[in-house]
Amino acid sequence: MLPIQEIEKIEEKALYQRRMYDLGDESPIGLKIFSIIENVYNSFILLYPFKTRNVAGFTKKQGDLIQIFVNTNFNLNYQVFAAAHELYHLIELRENNSNKIIICNNKDISESIEDTTLNINETKANYFSAALLMPQSVIKKRFNNFEDKKCHEEDLVLKILELQYEYEIPYKTILKRLIELKIIGSTKYEKLKDYDKRTSEYCSMLDMEMQKHINELEKPNKRRYHSLNVPKIAYDAYRNNIITVSKLESIIGKYGKTLRDFKVCEPEIKPIDIDFSNFGAGDGDNEEN
Repeated sequence: MLPIQEIEKIEEKALYQRRMYDLGDESPIGLKIFSIIENVYNSFILLYPFKTRNVAGFTKKQGDLIQIFVNTNFNLNYQVFAAAHELYHLIELRENNSNKIIICNNKDISESIEDTTLNINETKANYFSAALLMPQSVIKKRFNNFEDKKCHEEDLVLKILELQYEYEIPYKTILKRLIELKIIGSTKYEKLKDYDKRTSEYCSMLDMEMQKHINELEKPNKRRYHSLNVPKIAYDAYRNNIITVSKLESIIGKYGKTLRDFKVCEPEIKPIDIDFSNFGAGDGDNEEN
């Protein structure tokens, strides 16, 4: 476990990130973490289903270029946790202006509290991920009247599953937050940690929409995606007078963006694109004498 001073710093860091980027103090991030990394933190993101599980994710910084990779061969909710874990590395590399690559395996990115062999940086990244995705204020409000010894375990598991559905994170991440914030003790944790293997039994007690979404979160989606953040690159080129506003509009339009998204005024007169390939020397043959 991290020293209390380090834990408090990471909690503050996670809350600061939410406030600085207007993500809301308690709003669910969940699956939006991928677009947040790409569009808010202006990082390239690579999602790909590696067959090996030795690489769960990595963060690479080279100058101003930063790329985050997440292995989509893991469960979807684990991918969310892994992405937030890598976001911590992204923030640290930018703050320290360090050019390097940090490769994380599935043991480095751990949503449980049992692995004490991790280096301090990976432990901090795991804590940050949990704090960012599951704010402590939410946990304290939802479990305001909770009494460890009196609460029925089944009721507690169902409450955790409801949070898992809403915040789209692993069961163990929420359980980890409960013990970190001293809402449950180690005895209760040991009893509950294996419930994530039998969530389907308890999901049947939830409504159909919640059941379906939790089941989706508990499976790999094997998504393949690579962002180059082309609209942002095009906008930077426009600001530096490399391309015209019309060219900018054409490029970002292919990605579902408009000039208004970048607070750029539309040109008063749009240029007319004329294909001159059909105009040749033979055109004069059709002229009347």
